[in-house]
Amino acid sequence: MPRFRILSLDGGGTWALIQVRALQEIYGSDKTGHEILRNFDMVAANSGGSLVLGGLIENYPLSRILNLFQDAASRASIFAPLGGIAGFGSKLLEDALGLGPKYSASRKFLGIQAALPRFGGTRLDELPKELDGGAGQWPRIVIPAFDYDLRHCMFFRSDTASLANNTIRPQAPTVAEAIHASTNAPIDYFDQPAIFPVNANYAPHRFWDGAVAGYNNPVQAAVLETKANCQRYEIADTPIVALSIGTGNTSLPLVEPGLPDTKDVELVLHQQSFGLATDIGTMARSIVSDPPDAATFAAYLTLGGAGCCNPCTPSIGGPLVRMNPMIRPCCTDGNWTLPCGLNSADFAALVRLDMDATEQSDVDLIAKFCDLWIQGPVPNQAVRTNELFETLIGQDTFEAAKRVWLDISQ
Repeated sequence: MPRFRILSLDGGGTWALIQVRALQEIYGSDKTGHEILRNFDMVAANSGGSLVLGGLIENYPLSRILNLFQDAASRASIFAPLGGIAGFGSKLLEDALGLGPKYSASRKFLGIQAALPRFGGTRLDELPKELDGGAGQWPRIVIPAFDYDLRHCMFFRSDTASLANNTIRPQAPTVAEAIHASTNAPIDYFDQPAIFPVNANYAPHRFWDGAVAGYNNPVQAAVLETKANCQRYEIADTPIVALSIGTGNTSLPLVEPGLPDTKDVELVLHQQSFGLATDIGTMARSIVSDPPDAATFAAYLTLGGAGCCNPCTPSIGGPLVRMNPMIRPCCTDGNWTLPCGLNSADFAALVRLDMDATEQSDVDLIAKFCDLWIQGPVPNQAVRTNELFETLIGQDTFEAAKRVWLDISQ
């Protein structure tokens, strides 16, 4: 029976190279963007994931999209450092609180436009009716952002007639504008909200990253968008399946009685002292976190997946597949241990590495981490686990997740 297939791409800055590598492993290393998009009926993407989506829309080969994150000049066009007085003021704030904006939002917009010369200036609702060669229809596209002034989520859609739409604006922004808004992580990253200076429909509005609205993982937004339009899309009786691809998350156990122990302090969390600087930093960075039992679990249940709380009989199928490498220890013989293939120095560096990794050595470490995930030693984020990271729902390796997705998406 035909399936309605959803692709969801998390935010995560440079770590989004993981999503490109996953798509290469599933569909082929040199498939073009439009060849990938033909496999889906709905695509939702936030922040770094929206940059990947932009490359798919532009019809770049996956190898070229990967290069957008691996090439130093391409990274610098998105993470363009602040300079002059703005940079000096940010340095004072960083010295006082340990955080502050490091990059120029306006220069990021120029970098996005330059990276997408073919479709960057096309409105989402005016993308061509058919993909290159007329071999397939475009999937519906949803890109979340956060309206800085209204303080609520804004969804940019290719389907402006969507029954989930709550805006009176008849037109969508351009592809580049939507990506610019969705990639604009605040406080510790970009210096000001994103604006669309030449778009009269959106000129008064300013935007932050969609993660601020709770959509760093936008899979639930895509599922609800689909559910709201089942009758319009004529899929009321069609199974809906979703592939949610992350950008790497850290999940460390808290040191407490009754849980495994370790001699390696890097493998566990220790409570830190609270205070203004610590709290602001924690809030600024927590928006990119995605616990397994948040958006992914909610979307899984919304699509009719079965719950499970017994690791001896996990639910390994279901309508949603989560692919995301995890920076976390393994529980071995009652102790927390390093995942195979990562030494203590690499593990500690990955834990501390922020989403705006721009140094080549940091990007190389992310690529190594991704390779270990695809090969098997680094665990995959299941839809739901317990406190010992035992899988309750989903797949705990990339290969298992790939097999399930290829099975349910046919």
